[in-house]
Amino acid sequence: MDYGYQLLRHVVQQVFGNLRQAAQLTLVLFLLPLVAFLALGGGGMAMGQMPSGGAVLGLLVVVVLSVVCYCWGAVAWHRYVLMEEIGGGAVPAWRGDRIAAYFWRAVAVMLVVILAAFGATVVIGIAVGITQSGGVALLLGIGLVFGISWLATRIGLVLPAAAVGVRMTIGESWAATRPVSSQILLPLIVIALVAGLVQQAILLVFGQTVSFETFGMMQEQRVLTLPGQLVNGIVTWLQLLVNLALMTTLYGNLIEGRQLN
Repeated sequence: MDYGYQLLRHVVQQVFGNLRQAAQLTLVLFLLPLVAFLALGGGGMAMGQMPSGGAVLGLLVVVVLSVVCYCWGAVAWHRYVLMEEIGGGAVPAWRGDRIAAYFWRAVAVMLVVILAAFGATVVIGIAVGITQSGGVALLLGIGLVFGISWLATRIGLVLPAAAVGVRMTIGESWAATRPVSSQILLPLIVIALVAGLVQQAILLVFGQTVSFETFGMMQEQRVLTLPGQLVNGIVTWLQLLVNLALMTTLYGNLIEGRQLN
């Protein structure tokens, strides 16, 4: 059986077969920044309203809160899958050393991805400038998005490693994923397509068209209502779980030698 299909199936089973545990470990941590964002008037800003100075400061606090909650929840999810560790409260146990390690490894992954994306963007800009083709620009843009996701996944094994206290370098993660580098594309493409279709459906059902003024010009934009933002938040949470499960599965299979279901 194709490794990419096995990987995708295992990831889906890992998330939706353990949804109760996933919710116990991560849902509160994920929803907390979203609720804080909406409480600060994020829904209104999404409809074109300019934030005040106080709101900008509040949003910075929300960003910090989001980073902490994401790393906290991600560490807990990795540790549950790889070590069967689960707490009994509304949020998982706070493991400051693992969360800090996870944060700095995530920063390292992000810097590599940003540098690669910058270089690819320059090349794409040159290619589009030469061809003067909108179709080429679209194809290369789509390729860039999937290329970035592929790169982040290949070097991202450092994240579950950090969660369980194993020292791994980005180079070691890259080397470990080399034998399955092409097969990783299948789950990445399927996950992105499904998430995109679901989000478009949410926008269609829960969206509304609003008009707002920008630089003296009236513009229209379709945005989510408050219920739509909450539904979209749950979908985004599930997508994050699936993306984390992909790296966890690769780590368990390629590093720890676990079999795929």
